[in-house]
Amino acid sequence: MTRRVDKPMTAAALAGTIILVLSGCGMAGPGKTITIDEARSQAATELRSVLELAPDTWPQEVPRPVANDCEVDGQKAVQFSYYVEVDRPDDPQVLIEQAGEHWREQGYELATTQTEMDAATGDVSAVFARADGKPRASIAATKIRAHVNVDSRCVLGHPDDYR
Repeated sequence: MTRRVDKPMTAAALAGTIILVLSGCGMAGPGKTITIDEARSQAATELRSVLELAPDTWPQEVPRPVANDCEVDGQKAVQFSYYVEVDRPDDPQVLIEQAGEHWREQGYELATTQTEMDAATGDVSAVFARADGKPRASIAATKIRAHVNVDSRCVLGHPDDYR
């Protein structure tokens, strides 16, 4: 049985998530602006599509996003981050493989990592997905915890309006 938790993911998986945030926002690009509602909706839809891959593991409700600061063409902008975590997934490797295959089919470029931890934790496996014009996504899992993170594209707006 899988149960949801509010504890942070292992250090290696958390580091991967931080790398996603620090590597910059997914800007819409010249001539390809989207609204705040569209950016938030794209990210929520992407998260939902991954959660639906394993409904017995992941909760099916989409949590409220966190609004992050970013910039578009030197102007203050906002990026929305969605994060879902579960405790003791039945098969963490299957979760990683399902999400990776899903993102590959959706046209994302993937980067994968595997970090050896201790016997109690097992290996930390992670997949990071990137594609122009789409939200950024990642998943990391061990035998004690798994999480999915989706960051919207960075769009003009003030993050404080959404905190």
